[in-house]
Amino acid sequence: MEVHAVDAVPLAVGRGYVERPCGLPEVFRCTWVRRGAVPLGASATVLPDACADIVVDATGAAVLVGPTMTPHRLALHASVTFRGLRLQPWSIPLLFRATATDVRDRVLPLDALLDSRTVEEVAAAVWAGQLPACWTRLDASPWQVDLVKRLLRVGSGAVERAGRTSGVSDRQARRTTRHVTGFSPRELAHVGRLTRVLAVIDRADQSLASIAAWAGYSDQAHMSHDLKLLTGVTPRALRTERDDPGRWRGDRSICSVEDVVT
Repeated sequence: MEVHAVDAVPLAVGRGYVERPCGLPEVFRCTWVRRGAVPLGASATVLPDACADIVVDATGAAVLVGPTMTPHRLALHASVTFRGLRLQPWSIPLLFRATATDVRDRVLPLDALLDSRTVEEVAAAVWAGQLPACWTRLDASPWQVDLVKRLLRVGSGAVERAGRTSGVSDRQARRTTRHVTGFSPRELAHVGRLTRVLAVIDRADQSLASIAAWAGYSDQAHMSHDLKLLTGVTPRALRTERDDPGRWRGDRSICSVEDVVT
């Protein structure tokens, strides 16, 4: 089974999921805490966001959850708390001796990627809501970061131009994008549009048609098709289950990080 980065939309107080900003924003997106014993809700729907996560439980066990284009619906057992560090979409090659393609659609024990001493340091820091000291000085290649940011922003039909805007050939842009994110440029554009939808779909004053236009879809039908693939449900159903937690049902209960290792 593939289990991936927790939905990046912050939840209301009491729903068991909190994000906090952290240092080195060009490498790390945030730290987060996800607790069990919360009402069923769309917060437990795990959606593609192009990020990877380091996830730690109370025992100190730690895993890397790789990027994915596949949605999952998970529920934490009532006694479980997970803490995590979300990595920016281009950060995997900066932190590990692996490309993002190597870990896409996978969940790996952290000790499969780092030596035991580093794993212990990273797990302890993540559990404490801090950045690991071994990662406080990292150099993110500016043009690679710029390329991925552009691909997450562009709409349909503009993907091929992003590489040239960043000063590299289309071929180099595609190769670099897959290496650092695990996704093709077009897949990144799909994720970027989904992220924009999630930012506003809970607003009752926004029609689905207006959201589709704002997010960069050609029309509402285009958005419905994409969201069904990326979230498992239609935009209307996604909005309903996020508004009414009683409509949501998980397909698997998780008791520890070991349960999510592929």
